[in-house]
Amino acid sequence: MKRPIRFQFDPEKLVHALAYFAEQGVADLGKMKAVKLLFIADKYHLVKYGRPVLGDQYACMEYGPVPSFSYNVINDALAGDVDSAVSKTFTEYLQVRSDADGHLTFSAVKSPDMDVFSESDVEALRYALASAGGKTAAQLSRESHLEPAWLRANSRRGPGGSAQMDYRDFFTESDRNMLEQVEREQEDRDFAEALSF
Repeated sequence: MKRPIRFQFDPEKLVHALAYFAEQGVADLGKMKAVKLLFIADKYHLVKYGRPVLGDQYACMEYGPVPSFSYNVINDALAGDVDSAVSKTFTEYLQVRSDADGHLTFSAVKSPDMDVFSESDVEALRYALASAGGKTAAQLSRESHLEPAWLRANSRRGPGGSAQMDYRDFFTESDRNMLEQVEREQEDRDFAEALSF
C-alpha cells in the first residue's frame, strides 16, 4: 500500500485566504462556506500544479470535504480561542461577526497580504471565488457530495464520523501525469525524512 501524500500546512496562508474571500465580498462566509472554498482552491491547485495552496489534510465529513487543520483553526477562531501562534494574524486580518440569527461569519478588517501566495496560489483562490463565491454553504455542501474523493472516503466513514481523504483521489484519469509527479515528490520527501532520523 502506498504511503499517503502529505504536504506542510501553512496557517498564515489560511488566514490570508479567508481575508481574501471576505474582502472580495463573499456573502455569509461562515465555517462551512469557508472550508468549501478552500477545498475548491486546494483541489484546483493540486491537480494543475502538483500541490494544494494550504498544504492541509482533508477529511470526509457529513457535509463534505473538510481541511482538517484549517477546520480546527476556524473553530477556535469562531470560539474566540485561537492559539498564540495564529491569533495575532487572525485578529489582525479577520473579525468574527454574528448575524441576527446567531450565525457566525468572517469579515475582513484589513486587506490580506497577498505576498504569502505564489501567482498560482492566487489563481486558485480567484478560481474558487469565481466558481463558488456566490453560492450558499448548503449548495457547496451538496455539490461536494458529488466529488469522487469524498465519495470514496465516505464509503469508509462511520455514522457521524470522518475518514481521511486520499489526495490521489483528487485526480482524474486525465490528470495521471500530474499525479505521478506528485507521487514521485512524496517519495523524495519520505526518503529525505527517513535520512533525517
